[in-house]
Amino acid sequence: MSLLALIHFDGSSGAIDSPFIVPVAGCIMILGIVVAGIWSGVRTEEMRNQERLAAIARGVPLPPTVEELAIIHGKPSIDGTRRRGNTRRAGIILLGSAAGLILFFFALASILQVREVLCGAAAGLIPLGIGVGFLVDARIQTRELEEAAFNHQSAPSVDPR
Repeated sequence: MSLLALIHFDGSSGAIDSPFIVPVAGCIMILGIVVAGIWSGVRTEEMRNQERLAAIARGVPLPPTVEELAIIHGKPSIDGTRRRGNTRRAGIILLGSAAGLILFFFALASILQVREVLCGAAAGLIPLGIGVGFLVDARIQTRELEEAAFNHQSAPSVDPR
């Protein structure tokens, strides 16, 4: 059966009867969500820049950003700590979902007594690997933050006199 035969529209069938309506609608929805997210981020940054330019035009001193404060005080920014926590949380959630997926397929295989169902447990290896990667990344971030804090404390202070 050709693709043209599947899409053939006559008076009795419409676009709703096409077998491609659900995948196409799903792809369009995902594309719309991604575009809306990107547009929202760009618009937020644009508004922030306009506010800063208006403050400069009025002669109002600009407050330092979070990154500038972190550089001034030599501390990791809240965003770095939050990012590390989010990375660790994502790793734990992915490991839990991988374990649940693998246990589900083992239970299903034991109930149905069909060995081929165990192939579905391999799908749990994907979130397992990603979760382990997230946890390794969180550990590396923690180590880098500890080293930065140690280097900042052990640096000799210069007396301004």
